[in-house]
Parts: sequence; structure tokens; C-alpha cells
Amino acid sequence: MFSLRDLIIFLAGAEFWHTFTHIFFAFFVSLPIDFNFYVLTPTKNFWGIIINGIITIILLWWAKRLTKKR
Repeated sequence: MFSLRDLIIFLAGAEFWHTFTHIFFAFFVSLPIDFNFYVLTPTKNFWGIIINGIITIILLWWAKRLTKKR
């Protein structure tokens, strides 16, 4: 089965992808974007990049601290 470390690495990858999409929006999409329930402004997108990047780094740090399953 999967270990906790495997799960944390998977979540870090998903969070990295989320961060990458915010970076993509910053360079290639004209902001603001209206989603009818949420408006993504350049400021919110900037904070999305910062916060999701920090979460990615924390998850990778946590995965590094866990022991490998042998």
C-alpha cells in the first residue's frame, strides 16, 4: 500500500501544479477573470502564487523528514 510519505509527495505535486497555473495566469491570461462566483484579480493571483508556493515547500519539507518505505 502507499505510505504517508507517498501521499505527501502526491499532494506536493498537486499543489505545485496549482501554483504553476497561477504563474501561467500571471503571464499568459488577461486578468481579472470573472468566474461568476469569484473574480481573480492580479493581486489575488499574486497571493495565490505566494501562498501555494509556500504550501508546496512545506509539503516537500515534510516528505523529506519522513522515512522511506523499504
